[in-house]
Amino acid sequence: MVSEPIPDPGVGYPEWLANVVLVLKKDGKVRVCVDFRDLNKASPKDDFPLPHIDMLVDSTVGHSMLSFMDGFSGYSQILMAPEDMEKTSFITEWGTYCYRVMPFD
Repeated sequence: MVSEPIPDPGVGYPEWLANVVLVLKKDGKVRVCVDFRDLNKASPKDDFPLPHIDMLVDSTVGHSMLSFMDGFSGYSQILMAPEDMEKTSFITEWGTYCYRVMPFD
C-alpha cells in the first residue's frame, strides 16, 4: 500500500525538499519513489531499537491469549504531526506535495 501524498499549497518554499526518483522494477513497470536520504541523515537516531523477532516469539511462551497486528494494512494509518509534514515535502512538475501520514513503502 502506498502512502498518499496530499497537495499542500501552504508549503510554498519548504525547508526540506526531496526529489522524486523513478525506479525500474523487474517486471518492467516504473515505481515512483521519494529520496528521503538527506532527511534520514538529519533525523535523530532511535535510542530504543525494536527487539529481534526471535525474542518476541520466545516471550509469548506461557500466554493463552495472543494478538495479531496487521502490519500490512496498518501502513498509511499513522498520522504525522502537522509540524513534521513539511519535512516530507517533495517536488514534481505539478507542484509541491507532502505526506500527512508516515510514508512506508
